[in-house]
Amino acid sequence: RRATTTEGPSAHIMSSASLHAAVCAGVRPQVASKRFCVTSVGHGASSPVSWSSIGLFSSSGRFLRGPLSMKAAPATAAASKETEQYAGRCVVLTREEGKNGDMCSRLTARGIDCLEMPLIETVNGADRDALPAALNDPEGWTWVCITSPEAAKVFLKGWTEAGRPDLPIATVGAGTARILAEHYASGALAAPTFTPSKANADTMVVELPVDESSRVLYPASAKAASTLQDGLAARGATVTRLDTYSTENVTAVDPAVLARALAADVVTFGSPSAVKAWMALSGLDPAASDHPAYACIGGTSAKACDKIGLPGVLFPEDPGVDGWEGVVLKALEAAS
Repeated sequence: RRATTTEGPSAHIMSSASLHAAVCAGVRPQVASKRFCVTSVGHGASSPVSWSSIGLFSSSGRFLRGPLSMKAAPATAAASKETEQYAGRCVVLTREEGKNGDMCSRLTARGIDCLEMPLIETVNGADRDALPAALNDPEGWTWVCITSPEAAKVFLKGWTEAGRPDLPIATVGAGTARILAEHYASGALAAPTFTPSKANADTMVVELPVDESSRVLYPASAKAASTLQDGLAARGATVTRLDTYSTENVTAVDPAVLARALAADVVTFGSPSAVKAWMALSGLDPAASDHPAYACIGGTSAKACDKIGLPGVLFPEDPGVDGWEGVVLKALEAAS
């Protein structure tokens, strides 16, 4: 059941973590019989590797990882008789409390057990109180850039406090845009919007319409990289970044829950912070062979895994829950 390999190359503290396991029954997916390509990353080299569920974690390379260009086929009632494929399989969901519901619903509908173990929590950032006034800046903004669902939620609170001004908003991807969708539907927001062709900061830097006269407001996590502001500034825009929130690592979990997580088939990561928290809590040696498989929401989390040398890490080519779900299913197949 476990994948093996043959080679090995702080801020606020949460007093305790309130954790629970969500376990439901459901149906398995109809996965297309299609071959994909993964990239072997490690020791300074990258090379294409032909994908197969048997060889995914083989000795051909310690760091066999994504990106995988795929999405999971939806679960259907017709597939209910095939739930045996995932019987007894367990996936650990590590996003903040309240953010694991979508993935849990998708996986439990396929008969997969889900253990919810939040590894990070959200706290206000140093610039949170400055957000409402910034949104009402009399000079206005060419764009307000929002690069995560959590940033969108924090933005909406500040936006409401500011009197709900109509602003041109650039969101990094569909998941972030969905947080704002109801306000466009109601007409409260009607200014131009923008979403890049790929859900990451690098693509937004290249594709966002800006010039030397542009003023960009970037309310972000205190831990977000400077990729967006640096890239837009290099194109001539004036960028104001506000650290409106931060994510802090959970430092204590119920021992029984942690024991279940260590015995799980797949652990999911939605951020680099979750990777760090997992390593601190699990006590696992990156070079050991008794790791679960790891499924990341995108390349940023996967890079954090690679930095510390975790084996068996996969991530989707396009960040988001659809691709993430597909990667989890492929990890389960490979670890069986």
